[in-house]
Amino acid sequence: MRPIALFSLLALSSTTSAQDPQKRHEGHIQFEVKVETVNLDVVVTDRRGRFVPGLTAESFEVLENGTIQEIQFFTAQFTPNTTLLLLDSSSSIRSNLSVIQTAAYLFVSHLSEGDLARIGLFNRAVRFGPRFTDDIEEHFGILQSMQPVGKTALYDAIIDSLAELDEVEERKSLLLLTDGDDAGPVQQGSRATIEETIERCKRSETTIYTVGFTGWGPEGSYSVNRTFLTSLAEASGGKAFFPEDVDQVKDAFSEVQEDLHRRYRMAYVPYIPVESENEWREIVVAVRDREDLNVRTRQGYYSRADESP
Repeated sequence: MRPIALFSLLALSSTTSAQDPQKRHEGHIQFEVKVETVNLDVVVTDRRGRFVPGLTAESFEVLENGTIQEIQFFTAQFTPNTTLLLLDSSSSIRSNLSVIQTAAYLFVSHLSEGDLARIGLFNRAVRFGPRFTDDIEEHFGILQSMQPVGKTALYDAIIDSLAELDEVEERKSLLLLTDGDDAGPVQQGSRATIEETIERCKRSETTIYTVGFTGWGPEGSYSVNRTFLTSLAEASGGKAFFPEDVDQVKDAFSEVQEDLHRRYRMAYVPYIPVESENEWREIVVAVRDREDLNVRTRQGYYSRADESP
C-alpha cells in the first residue's frame, strides 16, 4: 500500500482563530491528509488454466475485510515488470547446475520491452547482480559465476531479495528456484525463521513465483517444502511449480514469463480508514457471475496509519 495523493480538505470551523494563520482561508481550515491506495495485479484463468482476456473494471468485485471496494484505477494494457531471479546455488544442485543456468538465461534473454531483471545467487549468503537491467551480457556473467557449494540459507535470501525489490516502484516479481528446506541456524542456514519470512512476504507488494526443484542426482532426491513454497506464492498472487523432470524446470520459467504479462492491474482506496499500524486486511477479488473462473491476486496487506501534518 502506498501514498497516491494529498487531498486538501476544507471544513467550516468556529475555532479558526486558534489555528495557524497559514492554514486559514476565508473562514475555512485547510489541512492535508495522506490517502493510501491498494494496488493489485490480478490473473484470471479458466478451468484449463488459460488466461481469460477482455474483462473490464465492471467485471470485477473487490472486497476488503468483507466490504466491497470501488475500483478507482484499472488497466488491461501491457505493463513492464521488474523481476529478481533468486537461484539456489548450494551444493545440492550440483548435478543440475546447467539446467538452472539455462532456464534463467532463457528467461532474461526473452524479456519483453521495458522489462528489467536481476539475478541473485544464494547458498549460505546471497549475492546479487549489479543492478536491474535488460543487458543480457551482464546476466550471463553472473550465471557463469555460479558455484554450487555450501548450505542453504533460504529464508535469509528471500528477505534480502524483498529488501532489494522494496526500492523498485514499478510492478515487481520474485522468481525463486530452490532445492528444498532451509538448513537452519545450527547448520549454517538462515537466522530468520519460516514464520518471519512469511510475514515479510505479506508486507511486500512483490508477486512471488516459486519453483520447487528437488535436486535430483546420484545421491537420490532431496525434499521440497511444498507447503511453504505454495504459501509464499498464493499469498502474493503468484504461483508455485514443482517440476518432475528437467524440461519442466524450463517450462516453469517460461510460464512465469507469460504470466507476468497476463494481468489486470487495478487499485482502490479503502472505504474504512486506516487507524492503526500492522492491521491485517484481507482481500478477495472475484469475477461477477463467473464462479467457473479462477482469480489470483495477493491475499491482503498490513495497514500503515494515515499521517496528518
